[in-house]
Amino acid sequence: MQSRTTSIGWVRVLATLLALVGTMLLFCSQAVADEGGPEDNPPMIGGGTVTPSTLSHEGGSVQLSAEVTDDFGVSMVYALVYDPDGSTQLIQLYQGNLNTYYGTLEVPANYSNEQANYGVEIQAWDTNGGYAGTLIGGVQEEAAVPFDQYPYVVGEAVTPSYLPAEGGQTTISVEASDDRSVANVYALLTTLPGGGDTELTLEPRGENRYEGTFTAPANSGPLAAEYLVEIIAEDDIGQQTRVGAGTLVIAAPPVTPSVGQLKSSSSIRRFGAVPVGKAAKEFVFVRNAPRLGGAPVEGTVQISGSPGFSIVESSTGHFVINPGERRAFQVKFKPTTNGQQTASLEFVRDDGGQPGFAVGLSGRGIRLHRGR
Repeated sequence: MQSRTTSIGWVRVLATLLALVGTMLLFCSQAVADEGGPEDNPPMIGGGTVTPSTLSHEGGSVQLSAEVTDDFGVSMVYALVYDPDGSTQLIQLYQGNLNTYYGTLEVPANYSNEQANYGVEIQAWDTNGGYAGTLIGGVQEEAAVPFDQYPYVVGEAVTPSYLPAEGGQTTISVEASDDRSVANVYALLTTLPGGGDTELTLEPRGENRYEGTFTAPANSGPLAAEYLVEIIAEDDIGQQTRVGAGTLVIAAPPVTPSVGQLKSSSSIRRFGAVPVGKAAKEFVFVRNAPRLGGAPVEGTVQISGSPGFSIVESSTGHFVINPGERRAFQVKFKPTTNGQQTASLEFVRDDGGQPGFAVGLSGRGIRLHRGR
């Protein structure tokens, strides 16, 4: 009886001990749970933008943005930028509104002839040191445009540059080149004085050679007609080089001689012997002989030959002799040396008539000897 009672006591003690151990294990488990809290996740990067994503070769400012969230809190957000030369730069992004973070990338000018590419990666840390990173895009910067020279122009020519009064054809030519391409070559002919312009396209004639043919109209006179020639070469972006090629001259039409006819009372005017240093004066008479109804004759008078002869001032200059009129021209002979001297008094008509019409002049210079 005593043995059975003892067994029951031990069972009760063991049950109590097991209950106590279970309670302790439950308490420890709850304590551990209370100390560690719920599981911590790294930041979440929901998306990002790079604006603009393309730039000209001059570079510029690019805005970077990203949506970053975390279950406990965001600590830092950066943009890691991969530069074209292989280096990197770190740009901090700042919270702008709600969960959006912003930053600015300054892209320098691209002076190379190749495109420059920048990659952008967003990196974020939370308050417990959790990290997340992701690529969001990049920036493409155009290559620099090589400097384009103006067209190079040489060898401009107008052949022939003088045409008869009937006009005719002349060739305008030039050599033009460009570091890219020549788009257009033409000549601009400006009528002088103060006339209009005529544009003539110059066509390619072999490597760098351009030519065009201009047909000049007849010149109605009375003076020579002139065209100032300028050549213009344009490249593929419209840059122009302009060079002067000279002047094209169309001769004046011949003047129809007047029906008037000049005649002189003698073919030669003699002054005789004149002491050196002294002067003698004589008149030369010329008249306009009526012919076929007659017409005025205009022109100028001049002397060629010995410098001892000269026209008296009152007889110089332009003259007009009406039909039937007789005109006197006074000539002076003042010898500076001994001996026979000759000259011609020439009458040059404005209408080109009677070419070579002149009156001869003759005189002899002498020295007077004084006795002692």
